Amino acid sequence: MRSFILLARKTDLASNRGLLTRFIAGSLLLSHGTRKDVWAAVLFDDEVLVSFEGWAMRNVRPDEQSLSGILRAGLRRAEEGKKPRVLQGVSAKRADIADLAPRLPGRRFFFDGPGSTHGIGADISVVFCCKGIDHGVSDWLKSSGFDPLRLGARRLTADQAAVIVNNAIDRSQP
Repeated sequence: MRSFILLARKTDLASNRGLLTRFIAGSLLLSHGTRKDVWAAVLFDDEVLVSFEGWAMRNVRPDEQSLSGILRAGLRRAEEGKKPRVLQGVSAKRADIADLAPRLPGRRFFFDGPGSTHGIGADISVVFCCKGIDHGVSDWLKSSGFDPLRLGARRLTADQAAVIVNNAIDRSQP
């Protein structure tokens, strides 16, 4: 099981929408369907979680406009206190990282930039941050038992890192 969480701000839906939608697509979608062993989510302002269950998703399109519409709908649902289901396999609810972190399965990481981390294994949870998220989050994650995950020789965005993590795990499995 792979779990990917992107920490973002609500304003990122307008200013950085492409990163958010590429993160979801890169975490969950294959050219011929979805990754059945992946749960991906965007946590907005440490208060609203919009999550995608790869094994249960239906009618989720990979294009930026569709995915950003799903994220906006999820934000509205959670803020208005409506039922959590946005689409089949997509839900939205109130949550924060302090409540989510202890329940994440497998070995826990937070994406920390360039470098090399080996032996990540198939059962992992990774927290990624959008540009501009407070760096104190990294310190909190370290103190909560998350290990830094370093990938590549150059700085990567969260969406690129999610794809690289999936590729690394796919290649390591028989």
